[in-house]
Amino acid sequence: MSRRWVCLSTMVVLFGLGASLGAAATPFSVIPAFDVEIGNDSAIPPTASSAGGTGMGIRNIATRRRVSYATYNLAGLRGPGQVFLNVSLSNLGHDPGIVNVYGVLESGEHLVAPGINWNNAPGVKNDPTPALDTDVALDPKDLTPILLTFTAPARLVRVSTDTSKALADFLNSDTDGFVALMFAPEGNGNAIVRTVETPDGGTRIQGEIGGQPVAARDPSPADKATDVYLGAILSWTAGTFGKSHNVYLGTSFADANTAGADKPGSASVSLGQAQTTYDPAGGLQYGQTYYWRVDEVNGPPDRPVYRGNVWSFTTEPLVYPVKGIVATASSSEAIAGPERTIDGSGLTGDLHSTGDTTMWISGKTGPQPVWIRYEFDRVYRLKEMWVWNHNSMFELILGFGFKDVTVEYSANGTDWTVLKDVQFAQGPGQDSYAHNTTVDFGGVAAKFVRLTAKNNWGGIARQCGLSEVRFLYTPTYASNPKPASAQTGVSPDLDLQWRPGREGTLHELYLSSDKQAMTSSKVPTVTTTRPAYDPGPLDLAKTYYWKVDEVNEVKTPRTWRGDTWSFTTTDFLVVDDFESYTDDEGKRVYETWIDGWDVAANGSQVGYPQEPFAERTTIHGGRQAMPLAYDNSTGAVYSEAQRTFDAPQDWTAHGVKTLSLYFYGPAANTVGQLYAKIDGKKVIYAGAKEDLKKAAWVQWSIDLSSFGANLKGVKSLTIGVEGTGALGRLFIDDIQVRP
Repeated sequence: MSRRWVCLSTMVVLFGLGASLGAAATPFSVIPAFDVEIGNDSAIPPTASSAGGTGMGIRNIATRRRVSYATYNLAGLRGPGQVFLNVSLSNLGHDPGIVNVYGVLESGEHLVAPGINWNNAPGVKNDPTPALDTDVALDPKDLTPILLTFTAPARLVRVSTDTSKALADFLNSDTDGFVALMFAPEGNGNAIVRTVETPDGGTRIQGEIGGQPVAARDPSPADKATDVYLGAILSWTAGTFGKSHNVYLGTSFADANTAGADKPGSASVSLGQAQTTYDPAGGLQYGQTYYWRVDEVNGPPDRPVYRGNVWSFTTEPLVYPVKGIVATASSSEAIAGPERTIDGSGLTGDLHSTGDTTMWISGKTGPQPVWIRYEFDRVYRLKEMWVWNHNSMFELILGFGFKDVTVEYSANGTDWTVLKDVQFAQGPGQDSYAHNTTVDFGGVAAKFVRLTAKNNWGGIARQCGLSEVRFLYTPTYASNPKPASAQTGVSPDLDLQWRPGREGTLHELYLSSDKQAMTSSKVPTVTTTRPAYDPGPLDLAKTYYWKVDEVNEVKTPRTWRGDTWSFTTTDFLVVDDFESYTDDEGKRVYETWIDGWDVAANGSQVGYPQEPFAERTTIHGGRQAMPLAYDNSTGAVYSEAQRTFDAPQDWTAHGVKTLSLYFYGPAANTVGQLYAKIDGKKVIYAGAKEDLKKAAWVQWSIDLSSFGANLKGVKSLTIGVEGTGALGRLFIDDIQVRP
């Protein structure tokens, strides 16, 4: 069979299914949302079920007349223009037996839910219900034809079924993101598979999602994100055929959902824009939830519009509560210490209870005046303080709550400044007490706050107390670093980004691979006016430390010194991991790795003669490897495949020193000499030739300097086998450059 014939026949098949199946497929796997066994026998009568058990019985033997069901949530797995492909089931076995799988029609799938039993289940005869312990009888009006037949695996063995086009078609016919399957016995079958209640249990639906995603996807901010930076730029991934984009943004779901090119409504709109980013006109507001949608507009002649989903996000609040507070006091009762005022005890939401042990009260014989002090983890720009006064059940009689109070603050705990004298409102002595005193701090910079009671509301006892105190601040420090602090596997080509403090007009950035240098402030400073910085190419497999100080020359304090963050760059750069190749014309592995198909002296062939063209079983990482057949037994003197890069590669950057690849040779191979070339410069594999038939993955690491090639401008990479009589196949995977 010639390769050209294969290509044409494959195209016929693809166009027969629909020409949109052109994008790389993405694997998926879904466990049941709910699974259940029902019966029509004495052990599980028709009014009962075994939902929540560890096994799903699929049985038609004396005293066991059972079918089972599983439901699956498919919502969001595929977008418009995408389809399920190569679908199979994966079962964890218990008792072997033959099982038929049916789809429950959408009209009855809602019945597969808690409370299901034989008398109300879809797909079984129940009008009337057959006599107890008679053969399982199905009702085909509720079911598809058989989608798949499999043999349940042995106990605690997980096995995947063959792929089923009928099962894929059933999933592709779904309109509501929810499907139900019925598992019924074949003849007098007696099978059991494990349920989702079992560790690693549940019958999974698995396969691939292919086709062309035509709608906008991958929103940033992510759908339903919270605490979104006020200066965020909205972005998304365009649909495959999108030539322009219609953007709708509003503060209600209805506005974003109903807006269109001909009726924008109250949603702000950007029609026909070319960019896949959108800067909200007029800016965003603090603490507001926004709804947005992007419709993809295809090119001529008809310019169809693919409607997008409505996404949402909520912006950062105006102020944040201070966390990590330490509370101390002049005195306290043993079961009512000062920490109770900052630990949320007694609060349900923002409403406080009357529980005595959820509040602080000073000691009966403690020193006077009564005070309580709060220490924060750092200096904050304080906006205000909320106070829940003492709120025991007898507060209106005893009056332990603070009344006239001196409020002080300090940056160092030694030098104190009086903010003001305030009268705190009395607690009501009732549950569901909302804070009823707010103290405006006016934006002072403080690490400590002290409250000193001049008196209490009762005027009888000397004890004073509080229920809860909350401090709210305006963020002034750099935060939300990208990469996230301690993140690993980071690309060595990146921009450092962060959320700036709200007062910062300049940003002083420190970056070093020396942690000690960071703590001793010996790192050079880079000053930028925007919250991003390009550090240039970084080394692979190295940990870097960085921080940002926010600066405003006209404010006090001038500088808000940031935390030290870290990230570690990835250990390698991918040359080719073979994951991007598909079975579609123009994207097949042998169209990038050129073999000896039309070269008599070259006995290699990349890929298989029929799809899937890449190897999907014997893999080192990911889901695909490259099959490289070699045959030097019938006139060819070598067998090699070459990849020519679209642009020259710099294999000296980022501290790269090594080329690494993995190969696997089946035991049936006839061995030869493995080699690699960079721009025609050859290096021979120094390991044992028998490794080509080892039937195990072998890593080959090559010192790049040994090629003698221009590593700053690598144009091609070749992998081959030479030696008369060499015959077999290698699988190649995970080609990388490393330090």
